[in-house]
Amino acid sequence: MRKLFIFCIFVFFGCLEITGTLHAASKSVTIRSLASIKDTLELAISQAGQSDLRFGNIVSTSIPVEAGPLTVVIRVTSNTGQRYQVAELLNGPLLNANNDQMGVENLKFKSSSATSAGTVVSSPIAASASAQTIFISDNAGTSDTLSVEYTLTVPPSQAPGDYSTLLTYTVSAL
Repeated sequence: MRKLFIFCIFVFFGCLEITGTLHAASKSVTIRSLASIKDTLELAISQAGQSDLRFGNIVSTSIPVEAGPLTVVIRVTSNTGQRYQVAELLNGPLLNANNDQMGVENLKFKSSSATSAGTVVSSPIAASASAQTIFISDNAGTSDTLSVEYTLTVPPSQAPGDYSTLLTYTVSAL
């Protein structure tokens, strides 16, 4: 009987131990996870090495001569969720080393969008010394790739020389 009693005590306390282990209090620790994602609205010329519009050697004649088209590819990256615009600015007239000038109206452009989600300049217009909008994004400000196609019309009897100017592209939120 004594063995039975010891056995019962052993089983009882063993069950308590197992039960106690199964019902132990749990603890938890909470940590905060943080990530900062900055607004991005930027543009880049996407074809490596494309820093010049080189129309090549053009022979001036008694009639206008058209050179081109040459294309500049611009990649706009945006995560702001806001509309944006891309503008170009001709930083001055086309000049040669002798300061002979070719009118800016002779450099024309049109633009297109890879996604067709925004507004482009679909018919060629003359470049200008004032900022000109070449693209307006969709309402969501979706990233896009733009192609800006340039042609140059050399007027009759234009003085010889290497003519140059600078084009500046700017992206800004609307």
